[in-house]
Amino acid sequence: MKLTNSIRDAFVRAAMSDVPEIDYDEQIRATVVAASLAALPPAVRKVYADETTRPYLETTFRRYGSVSVAIPGYGRYGDEPQPVLSKSDESKINGLVEKNDLQAVSRKDLSAKLRGAAYAVTTRGALAEMLPEFEKYLPADEAAANRALPVIANIVADFTKAGWPKGKAKAKKVVAA
Repeated sequence: MKLTNSIRDAFVRAAMSDVPEIDYDEQIRATVVAASLAALPPAVRKVYADETTRPYLETTFRRYGSVSVAIPGYGRYGDEPQPVLSKSDESKINGLVEKNDLQAVSRKDLSAKLRGAAYAVTTRGALAEMLPEFEKYLPADEAAANRALPVIANIVADFTKAGWPKGKAKAKKVVAA
């Protein structure tokens, strides 16, 4: 079977989905929010902790690597009375950002290598021979590759059931006696 770009890209995505990935974005977000709340004055922390009064506090976005986090406080034109994070909190956050960046670079490199191999050959057999460990991510044959096409059975019936065409009264069902 001849490989198309769609098949190659699906092959790379499927293989990359099996590579474990740690969600550093959420860890960064949780650490920044916890550290920011700990740095707030007690009265402001109390207002933030109450779900009914939280919307009255202004928040600002801070960027930590590729993650943008909303924290209480305002930041206007250099006039930023933000919670000052401790050195240990900053180093912990910076460590998570570094791990996130390293993971992103590593995943990008893996994907590029696999993509290069997939685009170096023209047939499924050649790719399976080149990377036998990755054969399970390839479609079995031409018929399996075309199964991704949308199913067109009963489209008109489904559209009619949903009220198509717009403005036309729904057809009444005939009840058999």
